[in-house]
Amino acid sequence: MDTHTEKLKQKGYRMTQSRTSIIELFENTESPLAAKALHKMLERIGVNVNITTVYREVEFLLGENIIEKVPLHDTELHYELKGRPHHHHVLCTSCGLIEDISLESEKILLDEAHSASPFQIKRHSIAFFGECGRC
Repeated sequence: MDTHTEKLKQKGYRMTQSRTSIIELFENTESPLAAKALHKMLERIGVNVNITTVYREVEFLLGENIIEKVPLHDTELHYELKGRPHHHHVLCTSCGLIEDISLESEKILLDEAHSASPFQIKRHSIAFFGECGRC
C-alpha cells in the first residue's frame, strides 16, 4: 500500500524533511494535533523548521486531503489524519490531553437529531471537556 509520502511523490511534489516529518507525525499520533504542538514535536526530533512553514504544510496537507480539521471548539485548530475510523474526543481542560473515544449510543443520538430538526445532517462532532485522571 502506498504511503501518503509516496502518493505525493507520484504527484510530483517535493518531499522536504519538514513535510515528510509532519506526515509521519500525523501517521504515528492518535490524537489531534495543533500546528504549535507539531512545531514543538518537530523541534524535539531535531527537524529545524519555523512555525510559518508548519502552518503552510498543514494547509498543503488539508488541500491534498491527507489531514482534516477536527472541530474541538478549543482555542486552536486541531488536525488529524483523514480516513481514521469514526470517533470523538475528550479534552482535559487542565493539561490539554486529548483522547479518542467511541460511543455505542451514538446512533440513538443521531436518530434523535434527525427527528428534532429538518436539517439533512451530513456530519457531526462530539467533544467532551473535563479533567483527566492525572489532573
